[in-house]
Amino acid sequence: RVFRMIPGLQNARFHRLGSFHRNTYINAPKSLLPTLQTRKRPELFIAGQLTGVEGYLESTAMGLLAGLNAARRCLGLPLLVPPETTAIGALVHYITSASPVGFQPMNVNFGLFPPLGETVPKANRKAAIVERALRDLERWKEEWF
Repeated sequence: RVFRMIPGLQNARFHRLGSFHRNTYINAPKSLLPTLQTRKRPELFIAGQLTGVEGYLESTAMGLLAGLNAARRCLGLPLLVPPETTAIGALVHYITSASPVGFQPMNVNFGLFPPLGETVPKANRKAAIVERALRDLERWKEEWF
């Protein structure tokens, strides 16, 4: 009705096209290893949104990890699993270890990170999680790259 108030659109016909947002993904906890290989076919890696992540950055990160691991497998090198204390590692841990019953895609968020070992005031908690993630990521990079 609102659009028909616009001069020239009184007799226009409007159609509602489109559909609900669909996210196609596998049941990652049932199907994937933390290396993003499938459990039944280790030569097959799943990447991006199909892994059960939500978001452009998350999908890109899973694609990068799957691609690196596919290349490393071809070269006979050990496969990578980022530390669970990092954003990518926390997300990989979620998609590969959540309950397979009713599994839903997830964005990276602070709730995915493992708890800090010490008591930190709530106001400083996120900063402490970020500091730990950056420290652990640096160690991981030095070890693997």
